[in-house]
Amino acid sequence: MSSVRSPLIRRAAALASGFALAFGAALAVPTAAHASPDYGPAAWVPASTSNYTDASRETDYNINYVVIHTIQGSYTSAINWFQNPSAQVSAHYVVSKTGAVTQMVRESDIAWHAGNWTYNTQSIGIEHEGYVEQDGWYTEEMYQASAAIVRSVTSKYGIPRDRAHIIGHNEVPGATHTDPGSKWNWTYFMQLVNGTTPPSWSQTVDNTTAGRFTASASWGTSTYSTQRYGADYRYADPVAASDPAWYKFNIPATASYKVEVWYPALPGYNNSTPYVIATTGGNQSVAVNQQATGGSWRTLGTFTLAAGDYNAVGVSRWTSGTGYVIADAVRLTRV
Repeated sequence: MSSVRSPLIRRAAALASGFALAFGAALAVPTAAHASPDYGPAAWVPASTSNYTDASRETDYNINYVVIHTIQGSYTSAINWFQNPSAQVSAHYVVSKTGAVTQMVRESDIAWHAGNWTYNTQSIGIEHEGYVEQDGWYTEEMYQASAAIVRSVTSKYGIPRDRAHIIGHNEVPGATHTDPGSKWNWTYFMQLVNGTTPPSWSQTVDNTTAGRFTASASWGTSTYSTQRYGADYRYADPVAASDPAWYKFNIPATASYKVEVWYPALPGYNNSTPYVIATTGGNQSVAVNQQATGGSWRTLGTFTLAAGDYNAVGVSRWTSGTGYVIADAVRLTRV
């Protein structure tokens, strides 16, 4: 068994300096990949022997946890950095945004990833391409690939498939990291791990949904039309300023979603209300005549939305149309 250079790995400094170095200069081409010795779908690109500890788990140590990480960089940069002898850091698996998987440390060996030696000895570390503060990195392909790894290792080592044993780096005792962050959808991920994911995903946000709807004081509240969705709806005069009413959704994965809207229709309502959809390619606007086709779901189209919990659909007041702009309910459905 090789000696441990630093039992409590200073992973933050190592990753930050390593990825900065990788992005500041041309990336080296990773060692040619071979088949993974532990997990069939993965490629095998071994980390430098300076970056992990040889072991014979589960003879030396029991494997009790899976730790989920975010790289704060690209898939390729992580592979290159873990091959660098000066990195003093590694993970068992690296997962890309497209769902590609590379194994870099044998499961029987101790990767230096958790920043806590006890957890290093008892866990499998999985790194994910991306940045914790940015939308769009945690894709459906990534969730599926990562969940498949977790299903494999939990079956192999008898690890319970629960949140006490499948944890984020931020949940390791003594952790100073925030990854995988608030944009990682733990509910959806654990459904994938446990095979309980519903066949489709849909979420409806009404103007009265707690914590999911925001609008300025310029938006009034009305119960006038019986075509409303729920107890009431909001209205505002058109102005040459956006002042949007926003609908916040917890979107499970970057994918295509059908956007539907509900509003009451009256002759005094706006004939060109702008609905704003926050797509991965930027905000897109769809004008709707709210003087007609009210009291039912109306489809605006299908759009690619990023994973995360954020304001995904808005109703703007900035329109040349006439009549009140109405904000009632919005529904997203994954397609």
